[in-house]
Amino acid sequence: MRPSRVFRFIFKIFISLLTLSVTVVSILGALSATLILYNPDNIGINPGNIDINFNYPPMNINFTFPFNITNAGFFDLENLELKIDLAMNYTHVNYPIPGVNTTKVIPIYSNSTNFGTIPKGTTGNFNFTGLWDDFSFPGISNFTTDIDWFRGPPAILFYANFTVSLDYSIGLHSLTIGFVDIYVGGFP
Repeated sequence: MRPSRVFRFIFKIFISLLTLSVTVVSILGALSATLILYNPDNIGINPGNIDINFNYPPMNINFTFPFNITNAGFFDLENLELKIDLAMNYTHVNYPIPGVNTTKVIPIYSNSTNFGTIPKGTTGNFNFTGLWDDFSFPGISNFTTDIDWFRGPPAILFYANFTVSLDYSIGLHSLTIGFVDIYVGGFP
């Protein structure tokens, strides 16, 4: 046999084994996702356990968002990351000119936390925490005169975007899930 044929034969075997291994890992990854998502108890979010503190005055806002995830699959859940964005919706008085009111949405919080890896067959219990230092209120010069307090109640609405991302199947699959414009509360 010529060396070129031997090389082609070895290369075909290598490609076939690589394809087979990726296919098996993909099938197991899909089966694992089915096992994890099929049971609603595997992802635990209890809205009653969310602790939100809004103390005014002085301005002191913080929250704790507890959740748990059970990894019932064949591989570890790697790089589990949760991102939360909060926005404030209000009616701005006399904007852009006197006598005109405009509804404005301004971002007030954006933070993400990487919770690491959940090994297969275990449950991870986590807390996502937002502190006053993480909040920002740009674009409002005066809370008492810029906001139309006769709108509502509530005069100020708060909305959240939640993004969960993770790697699975030995890093072969990356997944990102987002929930946008979820109403989370109002003031006053």
